[in-house]
Amino acid sequence: MQTRLKMTGRLLSVAILGMLLVSTAQAQTALRWKFKEGQTLDYVMQRGVEGKINLSGADIVFKMSMVFDTSWKVKGVEQGGAANVEETVNRIQISMDSPLGGTMAYDSKNPEPPKNPAWLQMGPMIEAMLNQTFKLKISPLGKVSDIEFPEKLAAVLSKQQQGGNRQAGFGVGGNAFNEKGIKEMLEKSVLPLPEAPVGKEVTWSRSFQNSLPRIGVQTTETTFSFAGVEQQDGRSLQKISGVNELTFEPAENPVADLEITAQEGESSFYFDPQAGHLVRSDGVQTSSMEMSGARDLTQEIKETTSILLGKSPDKPQAEK
Repeated sequence: MQTRLKMTGRLLSVAILGMLLVSTAQAQTALRWKFKEGQTLDYVMQRGVEGKINLSGADIVFKMSMVFDTSWKVKGVEQGGAANVEETVNRIQISMDSPLGGTMAYDSKNPEPPKNPAWLQMGPMIEAMLNQTFKLKISPLGKVSDIEFPEKLAAVLSKQQQGGNRQAGFGVGGNAFNEKGIKEMLEKSVLPLPEAPVGKEVTWSRSFQNSLPRIGVQTTETTFSFAGVEQQDGRSLQKISGVNELTFEPAENPVADLEITAQEGESSFYFDPQAGHLVRSDGVQTSSMEMSGARDLTQEIKETTSILLGKSPDKPQAEK
């Protein structure tokens, strides 16, 4: 009996040790984007914004949603793993409700464009992106570089800059449909990864800046960390958490003073280490700001973002 108990105890110890080793190996995985020439990945990128602006005592409540269906085609892989990717925007869906821009619903699957004042401003930019292909390079660590815009979009952007309208369209930060905003959207669609194997003590970051002319520069920095392993649809996925921090640096002699009074931003990313690509991400950012100058303004915003491997439903967003 004692011999059996000893053997059972040894087997149990071996089993526990094995599980600990597997857990440690999972936690110490070196994550890398993996690309193969000829590979195609479809992603749906969604961004929603809702909020309220109080301008000299008057409330302006607004809501907006954008959905982009994209296809990534790997044209070639360089030595070291960096991929030359062509990203095509196959479908665009937009809905908005604002006292300034009115109510609008657009789906590129519907050939009839909306009859809305806001469409007159943003329509040319959207149509210049639809069915157009961007060229970019993505490293195994998720660094995006060498972005090339399609000729049709480049022409619209050039016309926009010549006309002095650098903030066409709408969006938090005023750059949803200009060159900087579009590049930022492309970069944000690729999850950055750490050089070191992921573990509890490993963190890494990425930041974006938004310049407010004659006011200052707002910086959004996201700090990433490992959040465990999850099983989804038969796949073992690495979960990465992101925490955002908004900071503001005023310009010299600004025409208005801006202060971030409250903020909170979190996101979750699910990465397939075997396939070497992102499967899903979800994020929420809330912020409150006050600006004083010629006119006092307060702003409260909630922004949601998601990226999903696959395609959006055929049913137009406006009919849901």
